[in-house]
Amino acid sequence: MERTVEALKKLSLALLLSALALSASGCGWLMGDVDDKEVKELDESISKPDPRLSAYDDALGKFGKMLEAYNIKPVKVQSKLIGNNTADQSLPQDITKMLETALNKIGSQVVYIPFDPNYVISEATTGGNINRALPNIVITGGITEYDKDMIEKNREAKADAQIQKGDWGSNYNYDGGASYKSEGSVSRIALDLGLLNYSNQAAIAGVQTSNAITVRKSRLGWGVGAYFQGCGLSFDYSLQKKQGVYYALRLLVELSVIEVLGQYYDLPYWRCIPGSQPNKKMLAKITEEISDMNEADQLAYLKEYLFFNGYQVDRGVRGITSQDAQAIQAAKSKLGASSNAELFVKLWSEVPIDEARRRNKDFQKGVDAARVAQPPQQAQASAPRPAPVAQPSQPAPAVQPQQPVAQPAAPAPTRQPAAPARSGKEAPLTLGPSNEF
Repeated sequence: MERTVEALKKLSLALLLSALALSASGCGWLMGDVDDKEVKELDESISKPDPRLSAYDDALGKFGKMLEAYNIKPVKVQSKLIGNNTADQSLPQDITKMLETALNKIGSQVVYIPFDPNYVISEATTGGNINRALPNIVITGGITEYDKDMIEKNREAKADAQIQKGDWGSNYNYDGGASYKSEGSVSRIALDLGLLNYSNQAAIAGVQTSNAITVRKSRLGWGVGAYFQGCGLSFDYSLQKKQGVYYALRLLVELSVIEVLGQYYDLPYWRCIPGSQPNKKMLAKITEEISDMNEADQLAYLKEYLFFNGYQVDRGVRGITSQDAQAIQAAKSKLGASSNAELFVKLWSEVPIDEARRRNKDFQKGVDAARVAQPPQQAQASAPRPAPVAQPSQPAPAVQPQQPVAQPAAPAPTRQPAAPARSGKEAPLTLGPSNEF
């Protein structure tokens, strides 16, 4: 007994000395401290964030280039709150930030002006002097549909087997089974966007879009089990996949932005969207508008779009010269057009974007260089006149060829807005959706 007590004393003393040694040399170990190496390893294990790319990133960039190719003046855009107009509260209540991101992806031809009166008031209170820019148009709309689980499908199968002692000569009891279950559902989300005239807050007729996207959800599960003499083992597995609602909304926003601005500018925006079909209503509208114009206005438009398509025209000359007339006939023969309206629609829908952008930039460089090289009075007298536009108060340009006016030595032409400038319109369109301004 004494030996046992003595052994316990020695063991206790050894444990106490070990604890003191650990306390002195590694208090962190006893306290559960985390060292720098562990922190570094944890940091390195975190996955790096990736840039958020969507299926319409390239389409938005191409649309911005199309605005330059068709020589559209930059437009200032504002947006009302784009929110959830459905009764389902599981959807996000505000997707305006997604719209802002989509507009900024287009490029410098679209200037987004956020609506934030609290910030402006706060800055004015603290002495800030903000020179606010006012928008030309306002985007309005919201999520208008959310049909949840429109279609649901379920499949289930089970199989069980049991063998009792004595069945088929068995000396033991066996029991086993398997199960399979599959579920799937589809929901639909729709987004509506339209445009307002900022100056009078009136809706721009004929400029709106409504797009819908389906979101799928699926679940797969199976299980197996086996038992022997009252003992057994089972295993179950399930997998659920669900497409992201927020990502689906981002795709809806980006597609709708391209469509609504394309309609506002009367551009063949579908060329920017992979797999998209031409807008037949817009084609019919463009054909009708150009057909209803007098011949002088038709020729003025043709001249501008011939330039975009690479034909040699006297772009800095008002009216139609002999070179312009030759270009029109050559284009009709090449494209198989029998009328001015048919030729215009073909030219309008097939403008080579990269080539037209280059031609517009080269033309503007020539004009700017000529202005710098000449005295102000002479530069003003010899500057190329803008492409003819049809205005109510201005007579249409003459159809007969005229002698070119004096032009700068540099290759003149850079594009003026191809569309007739509507009364008071800040951002002329190609053909103009309507005289809503």
